[in-house]
Amino acid sequence: MIHTRNAYKYCREVVKRSAGNFFYAFQLLPRTKRYAIYAVYTFCRAADDAVDELPDISLRRAALDLVKSALERVYSGNPRGEMEIALADTIGKYRLTKQYFDDLLIGMEGDIKPVAMNNFSELEEYCYRAAGTVGLLCLEVFGVAGEKSKKYAIALGQALQLTNVIRDMRADALNGRIYIPKDLLAQYGVTVEEIAEGRTGRRPERLIRALISLAKSAYEEAERHRPRSAAARLMTSEAMRRVYRALLAKIEENPQQVLVRRVSLPPWRKAGEVLAAVTIR
Repeated sequence: MIHTRNAYKYCREVVKRSAGNFFYAFQLLPRTKRYAIYAVYTFCRAADDAVDELPDISLRRAALDLVKSALERVYSGNPRGEMEIALADTIGKYRLTKQYFDDLLIGMEGDIKPVAMNNFSELEEYCYRAAGTVGLLCLEVFGVAGEKSKKYAIALGQALQLTNVIRDMRADALNGRIYIPKDLLAQYGVTVEEIAEGRTGRRPERLIRALISLAKSAYEEAERHRPRSAAARLMTSEAMRRVYRALLAKIEENPQQVLVRRVSLPPWRKAGEVLAAVTIR
């Protein structure tokens, strides 16, 4: 029989190994909430890996079905294995909304096959499912409620996901995932082939700057809705906002760099942004 403590330790190892930018921010949480977020992240990681790590569409679908079954077992009170046991304990403590997990899984389903977005509304919907849902689950762990807080979480999720879309645009294109809307590609005269081949030039730069502008607007929207009275409980999400906003700023210095390499922040810069989230309100 797996002890709950060991289940959470398993989730911590998953986060430590794969969370990247998130791991720094998670350290700002009290231990109990930190381990709850580890459990949520581990589930989200499992869903993401199901559609990312397998080459065949049928295998991806089967893997995601296993993740869906795991969620149903958790909510029915019959968890199996470390991830499910830790998540079941977290859901019991914080009454996490199942619909947010379901919406996340719908978003992951969209990544099973090659992706193409027609317009920005479709991209917004994807950002909600892939990242806004996670933000809403985090709010429930943080103990922050209210419609304004939900708008903050959804806007911040959109900002973070748009930053990812910009950073990973070439790698995604090579994998058959075009998150940049078709109408935006047409507006700036950029083809999917140009992105996949890493071609630079005036047209791609104008496109990337337009995407940066959309991401900056989402960060501003999140800031408008950020509940100041819950500042202490939102330090972790604010750390994420600062880290990813700094990443976007680095991309903005030379937008075309995303077409030739993966842009990242050095560890000292990430640590500095996390520290700023603690000291600045």
